[in-house]
Amino acid sequence: MNNIDIRFAEDISHIRNSIGRSERTDYVTTYTEREFFEGREREERVLILRTRGCSWSYHSGCSMCGFWSDTNPNIGRNEIARQVDSFMAQFPKGEVLKIFTSGSFFDPVEVDGEIQFDIIRKVLKGYDYLIVESRPEYIGKLNGLFSEFSGRLQVAIGMESTDSDILKYSVNKNYDFEDFKKAADLLHQESVSVRAYLLLKPPYLSEEEAIRDAIKSAREIADYSDFISINPMNIQSGTLVEKLYKEGNYRPPWLWSVVEVIESLRDLKVPVVSLITGSGKRRGAHNGHRCDREFSESIRRYSETLDFSYLDKLRCECKEQWELFKRVEEKVPSTLSEVILYDQ
Repeated sequence: MNNIDIRFAEDISHIRNSIGRSERTDYVTTYTEREFFEGREREERVLILRTRGCSWSYHSGCSMCGFWSDTNPNIGRNEIARQVDSFMAQFPKGEVLKIFTSGSFFDPVEVDGEIQFDIIRKVLKGYDYLIVESRPEYIGKLNGLFSEFSGRLQVAIGMESTDSDILKYSVNKNYDFEDFKKAADLLHQESVSVRAYLLLKPPYLSEEEAIRDAIKSAREIADYSDFISINPMNIQSGTLVEKLYKEGNYRPPWLWSVVEVIESLRDLKVPVVSLITGSGKRRGAHNGHRCDREFSESIRRYSETLDFSYLDKLRCECKEQWELFKRVEEKVPSTLSEVILYDQ
């Protein structure tokens, strides 16, 4: 396990094991959102399935992921099939459906391999496009099986960063950029598009470091992706990030930082969006000023249209506070470099 730091992974596991899990067998939730997709603004329905949970979480898990509390270890293929049937009975048709689990749709332990493609076929009878999420290690095992859905299926991979140190010492992802590249290549060979999720401000990075990493990662990953989503950190319960936040050692990114990242990537040929969870709230990306609502709305409208005018018009006196915060935070000792040095 060269991709992880043992002590860091154990800390995350200890925190995760302290929280309870669900006994429910229905799907977690469904809702709609709007986003620029396949050339225009579209309404997308989101379905979050309740599963036994991410297989990586059973060993340790990612530092920011709090989905563990929604999982039920007793859920198997029959329960998942019933969740999908229940959803399709209520929402049989639409343009785009996103199906999320607590981990990976193509993990055969989480979603039985015998029903994965049955679910895709069932959904695509009523929806034009389907987006599912998976860790890259499961993609290679399905090589040759995706061509049936070419042009209508997109696989999202939570890469978070292309920096190996950040993945190992900050996120605890247990895979690297090379794994992403291999999975993306296999999917593209079968005309399945790839969405990359990048995390803005993983723990132990300063605001300025986080901005630079998101921009660098997006530029490096663009050649292997058809779509990039910048996901600003939101603080979820039962996570290492929440522990740091409660100790006063972590602040979610500023909305100014989200805007700077997107503006810096406007020359990329792939769409870059940011659908922010908890935008304007203390545990989500915020400026801490009266402009939070305006910024949140402008970023949302940009992500629906790719119209940069929504971002170009943003002004607020708190920009000086953001600039000062970045300068001061650069001097705070809890940086990734010190975490790495401690590990040596």
